[in-house]
Amino acid sequence: MTTTTLHPLATDYLDRLERAAHRLPRGDRRELLEEITAHLSEATHPGMSDAEMLTVLDRLGDPEDIVEAQRPDQPVARRGPGAVEWLTILLLLFGGFLVYVGWIAGAVMLWGSRAWGVREKLIGTLIVPGGLATALVSTLVLGTTQNCVSSFGGPERCTGGPSSVHAIITVAVFAFLVIGPLCSAVYLARRAR
Repeated sequence: MTTTTLHPLATDYLDRLERAAHRLPRGDRRELLEEITAHLSEATHPGMSDAEMLTVLDRLGDPEDIVEAQRPDQPVARRGPGAVEWLTILLLLFGGFLVYVGWIAGAVMLWGSRAWGVREKLIGTLIVPGGLATALVSTLVLGTTQNCVSSFGGPERCTGGPSSVHAIITVAVFAFLVIGPLCSAVYLARRAR
């Protein structure tokens, strides 16, 4: 489906709707697409920000749900993540441990996939790039080491130990860096089509 005057996210949404509506009879499919296209033409404009556009699209709902509402007697089967989608999710989570090459491969697979929309792709890419490896590397970098020096016959003196504020910040950053990729992976698995 080609629409030149709509916001790119609206065009992507209509493409998803057209793919989901392939099971509808031709007349019903055309009517549904015309109705949603007219709604988007009235409710949006090409200069809208992505956030405003995503709000409009969220109010409309998932294209698959719209199509399912058109055929209550024959619901559209929504498939979950397949092998490629699971590999993508795993590479985004653990690929950073492969010198970040695995994570980059996962990001390329994510953006090349039709299983996720733009919002899911942005979340999968931008929520802690590098996945769980970033948490480990950041913790190692943020962790402090003590420098201990001993003088001849004197006691050993250590400096640079972690302060309580530094320890709290380190734990908070580590928690975010672990929880972020895990939540992103769960979100991608739930949103895969």
